[in-house]
Amino acid sequence: MEPVLLVGLGGALGSVLRFECSKLQPVRGIPAGTALVNILGSSACSLLIFLPAAGDLSLFLGIGLLGGFTTFSTFCFETFRMLEDRDYYTGITNILINIAGSLAGVGLGYLLIQGMV
Repeated sequence: MEPVLLVGLGGALGSVLRFECSKLQPVRGIPAGTALVNILGSSACSLLIFLPAAGDLSLFLGIGLLGGFTTFSTFCFETFRMLEDRDYYTGITNILINIAGSLAGVGLGYLLIQGMV
């Protein structure tokens, strides 16, 4: 299959999954869906990086699905709005949850792969 089709199909699927996750209700003002997709996406990306998928699978999963699924731009926009509204506590908490959670997801993926080798 053509690489552009693999990336497009993966991106479409990832975007639909992200859309469904975005329906989660905020938890104490934190957009739960955005945090979830960023943390899950980082974990999945870590698995692909540390246990590389070959060729077509990498295009479909890595660039396509995870590219459409994760949502750094949404995270930035939501955090900006919190700070603009002077809700500094929630904004900073949102930053910490997304960044620390995503880094922990990468670490978890790494540890899982190391245990499999």
